[in-house]
Amino acid sequence: MKRTTIAALAVTTALMMGGCANKVHEYTPSAENILILQSLKGSKIALGDFTDSGRNESTLMCRLSTPVGTASGETFAEYIRRAFKKELVIAGLFDPNAPVRLEMNLDDIYGSTMFGNAYWEFKVTLKSSNGKQIHKTIRYDYDSSYLATSACSEMQRSFVLAVQKLIHEIVSDPRFKDLVRP
Repeated sequence: MKRTTIAALAVTTALMMGGCANKVHEYTPSAENILILQSLKGSKIALGDFTDSGRNESTLMCRLSTPVGTASGETFAEYIRRAFKKELVIAGLFDPNAPVRLEMNLDDIYGSTMFGNAYWEFKVTLKSSNGKQIHKTIRYDYDSSYLATSACSEMQRSFVLAVQKLIHEIVSDPRFKDLVRP
């Protein structure tokens, strides 16, 4: 009886705490971000490197058991670059030969799945070829779960929304206009 109880407890714990890799979804552009970008009529923007201080992070551990990462294995910084590029292309502002080139460093990325306090946090430095730069810390809160499998799935699903918020906070910042001026 005691062995059966211990075995059942071990299996239950493994199911609740374990999991498999969760890959974030492909980025979906935000209509709100595109409208803000379209208000910068006449601007053309090129994108340079998006880095992460040499960490080359493409996964974060969720509850010390399940990696959450990009589907193609690209770094989070490169994922954000591709997301930003999609927004700029749809808004009609992307030009690889533009006189203004934006680069970004993902100074830090953090994902929490704590029940009642789940969030993604990005600390970024965005630099323009015109010499201007801005630093931003953006936090995107989302609902989590007590169970690791559910919490890690929510972490993975919320990443696209977190990146949309990151881009929104950047492009809606009044200083962004100074970054894109030649």
